[in-house]
Amino acid sequence: MAREARQDGVTAELSGFAWAPDRFNPRVRATSSMPRAGASPPDVISLAYGMPDPALFPTAGLAAAAQEALGDPARYAVALQYGNVGGNPLLLAELGRKLEGEEGRPVTPGTLVMTNGSSQAIALVVQALAAPGDVCLCEAPTFLGTIHHIRFQGVRTVPVSLDDDGIDVEGLEREIQRLEAAGTPPRFIYTIPTFNNPAGTSMTLERRRALLDIAARHGVPIIEDDAYRDLRFEGEPVPTLHALDRDGLVIRLGTFSKIVAPGVRLGFVLADPAVTERVLAFKAEGSTNGFASMVVGTFMKTGGLAAHIQTLRAAYRERRDAMYEALAREMPAGVTWTRTQGGFFLWLTVPARADMGKVNAKAAEERIVALAGTECFPDDRGTHNLRLAFSLQPPEKIAEGIRRLGQAIRAGL
Repeated sequence: MAREARQDGVTAELSGFAWAPDRFNPRVRATSSMPRAGASPPDVISLAYGMPDPALFPTAGLAAAAQEALGDPARYAVALQYGNVGGNPLLLAELGRKLEGEEGRPVTPGTLVMTNGSSQAIALVVQALAAPGDVCLCEAPTFLGTIHHIRFQGVRTVPVSLDDDGIDVEGLEREIQRLEAAGTPPRFIYTIPTFNNPAGTSMTLERRRALLDIAARHGVPIIEDDAYRDLRFEGEPVPTLHALDRDGLVIRLGTFSKIVAPGVRLGFVLADPAVTERVLAFKAEGSTNGFASMVVGTFMKTGGLAAHIQTLRAAYRERRDAMYEALAREMPAGVTWTRTQGGFFLWLTVPARADMGKVNAKAAEERIVALAGTECFPDDRGTHNLRLAFSLQPPEKIAEGIRRLGQAIRAGL
């Protein structure tokens, strides 16, 4: 049907073009949108999303770094110009030094690439490794964003169960053998070994070594999503898979979203140059935010980031502890949750006898929001799980939110 539009007092007839489903890429038509984080009404307490608290953003340090970057013509000429597709030289140098300290070995030229957050890093690596119709292995539960990226690329995900010590390596090898026998060997293994999103669990050193051994024997690359490593509150650090890898199979991904601010949109890929070369081939937009890169690089060079990470660890530990205390006090019998030494999340399991429809209805009435566990699986599991994020809310709101959630769960039991 024709429509009318009025511009500058003149009425024009429009064609009424319809954006029918067949106008779109079939992969877009088959893909649903991810849950979108946003501001909640004042009376709603959201424990759903792993968003940093804006009160913890290092605004003074970033402002000083920005002023320093813009005060030098030689530096702002780089910061405000189209830049190198691989990343800003200052940020690459500072990040390389940080990673060398973590890895215990040099970060050599060509192994490090900056991206528009770790979400782009995930998307680019998936594109570089797999084509539509290929198969990958993914621990379950896992990051809902990665599930979305893999599905969008038309890659089939085979889930492998996760426990308190990390991915089930025996189950993983069985799946690899099954897929090889079927003529569809997996293109990669995706894992979040340190403070898993959503479970909060970490892979033990023994499991990491076993995973690397299996991957090497079968020739399967590993994508190591390492978004939360800097946010360890207790316990001794465990080496990254990339640091333990001696076969060049591990592709380590990271981000500044959790330790600086999501709005800087800076992530990275650390991998064999053969991988980063292919990743750059898909990076059609060119350089990654030169201004934010220069500011964050300057912030790191002056020691601001290292000091800020210590502040974040103390703040998030307090919030995690507040959530533990509230769960112990408010949850009915039979509800269980994971223990974490860092990161942003806990994973709640509600008894199978619970009516989740009633739980959700009461949660809406109580004005409390958590992320449905079904969002964190590539199959139909997770109906009686919830991901709880302690990063955004202050301790007193966390306590109140858990009280409301306890009321909602009781309504379904």
